[in-house]
Amino acid sequence: MNLDTDDLAALCQGMSRDEEERVHRLLHDWNVGPNSSFPVQLALLTNAQLRAAASVPRSIDNSRQWLEQHLAEYRRQAKLLVDGFSSEMKGQVEELKAVTNEHAESLQAALSHIKFKLAEADRVAGRVKASLEEGVSEWERIKASTAAQCEELGHVCEDLRNRFAWRVILEKAIWFLVILGIGILAGHYAWPP
Repeated sequence: MNLDTDDLAALCQGMSRDEEERVHRLLHDWNVGPNSSFPVQLALLTNAQLRAAASVPRSIDNSRQWLEQHLAEYRRQAKLLVDGFSSEMKGQVEELKAVTNEHAESLQAALSHIKFKLAEADRVAGRVKASLEEGVSEWERIKASTAAQCEELGHVCEDLRNRFAWRVILEKAIWFLVILGIGILAGHYAWPP
């Protein structure tokens, strides 16, 4: 079945024989006219439009493939970033655990030292009580010794306060870094590159 013939037959349907011959002659004249004639230019333009229209599905398919490739690359890069962030955070968490354990040990040692000093202060107080019964001169000596022990205890307490302050600062810094990391990660997924 020839589509051109069928289209022409559909176009000429209901025409008389003379009219049909005139349409055939007109189409023949248009198709064999000079190269610069309107029918030839129209046929060339139509042919070019049909070629351009035929290339659209291929271009769409190529664009889809290109987009899929780039999305796959973005996903791969995002996974690498997340994995890198995760490993970095694991390392920082391990460091934080080590620092926390070290501070806990230091605190425990300071507490032991304070307990020891408190026990020693109790013994000194017992000696003070016994010395008070011996006399005023002995009492002055014990008073000076007790003042020295209290000063040392004050230094220990101050040291303990300083260590606790550093711990609070470190905890806040770590929370800040965690929130900053989550913000960066959320920002990365919230805004396309």
